[in-house]
Amino acid sequence: MKKIKKEWLKHHDCHFHLASPFINISCRWSLCILLLLNGCSIQDYKPTPLPLYMNESGPPIADAPPPNAFSAETSATSVPSETLVEPKEFTLNQAVQTALKSDPRIKAALENISQAEADLITAGLIPNPQINTDIQLMPLNRSFTANRQGGPPQFDFNVAMPIDWFLFGKRAAAITSGQYGVEATAADFANTVRLRIAATIAAFYDVLEMQAMLELAYENQRNLIKMEQIILKRVALGGVGTIEADRIKLSIFSSHREVHARELDLAAALNQLRTLLGIKDNIPIKVKGTLEINTLAKPIDAETAFRFAEENRPDLSALRRQLDKADSDIKLEERRAYPQVIPGIGYTRQFQQQAIGFPDANSWMAGINLTVPIFDRNQGNIAKAKSIKTQTQYNLQAQLVDLRAEIDQTAKTFASSYQFLTNDDPGQLEAARNVRDKITQAYELGGKTLIEVLDAQRAYLETYRVHINGRSSYWHALNQLNAVIGKEVLR
Repeated sequence: MKKIKKEWLKHHDCHFHLASPFINISCRWSLCILLLLNGCSIQDYKPTPLPLYMNESGPPIADAPPPNAFSAETSATSVPSETLVEPKEFTLNQAVQTALKSDPRIKAALENISQAEADLITAGLIPNPQINTDIQLMPLNRSFTANRQGGPPQFDFNVAMPIDWFLFGKRAAAITSGQYGVEATAADFANTVRLRIAATIAAFYDVLEMQAMLELAYENQRNLIKMEQIILKRVALGGVGTIEADRIKLSIFSSHREVHARELDLAAALNQLRTLLGIKDNIPIKVKGTLEINTLAKPIDAETAFRFAEENRPDLSALRRQLDKADSDIKLEERRAYPQVIPGIGYTRQFQQQAIGFPDANSWMAGINLTVPIFDRNQGNIAKAKSIKTQTQYNLQAQLVDLRAEIDQTAKTFASSYQFLTNDDPGQLEAARNVRDKITQAYELGGKTLIEVLDAQRAYLETYRVHINGRSSYWHALNQLNAVIGKEVLR
């Protein structure tokens, strides 16, 4: 028995003293109890932490649904985040302000003013002084002594400063030219702003027009579907043949295409507006406004509009400033034909003691460097400046000719829109709607044919489209005339 116990303990590496059987028994019971307690105890299990990007992306794995589970809630949360972004809504004033602040083209045009101001700073800078220093008459193959004289070596330090910029007014002419350049660039920037505002307003009303057209297409589709239900009831009762059901289906298919076309038109208008607003992120946008008109603005004649434009158009102001700059550039190039004048003063130290036996000596000098303009009298740049002035004059004349035609056309377009709305019967749209509804009711009672119903619906659609186009054309023409004039004359 002891031998078996010894072998068992030796096999299990139990190092108890074997003299007492009680210890042996207690050892075995202790081991069993420890094993049982170890199996029933709560384990401190810590799962491996998830990577950082997984922790940020969602709940822990224990809360995730089974792989095959799918519900309405999980499908709603799986929609991409960009589709859940709230659209940005813009009024007309907000759209214009956003375009002015965020449009990268306007920001790029603004940098032209900074560049022109930098050119003005450069034109006003005084030339730097010139410093020349040297040491000369140094011994080459033998030393200079009193018996073998040479040199003596000397050190020179000279300072020269150009004065022709002041003497002939070159700097003053350059500053004047730079100032006109800044004014011309500022006027060009104002013209860029004018064009971007006009484009933003036009795009805004394009969106309003396309929204109204899309809503009209939806209304037409709903009316045709309602008519189809009426026809199907009459077919079931034997009141009409199935040919009318087929005919209304063709009309419904046509309305589907119309809706799709209007949706594409609206998307194009919104993308155009998004470009002008400088929005590069995939954020949906919508506009808040109406095409309705409270008070019609009276047209103005083309001659009055042309006078306003001559006073307010920034592109004309830019050409006039360019013409002034061309005059100043001619004067600048003529002054640059004068000679360069560079006076200077210097100090000389002669090292005579070792070379010729006399004490070292200090001396000073003064001189002037002057170019003689015999061949190069800046003839080419002067001729170029005169040509630029002539070219600018022609450009100004051409711009005035184009402006006259643009003013005349825009004024006539606005007058036509005004005349259309003045002569437009306000009750025409309501009359077309009433005719459509009454014919539809009569058809439902068997008093009208399907052709008459579709004609009434078509007449209503055409009347509504004319209504939308007339108001959209009015707003486009009014804002275009203000843009052409360069000032809000009509409102």
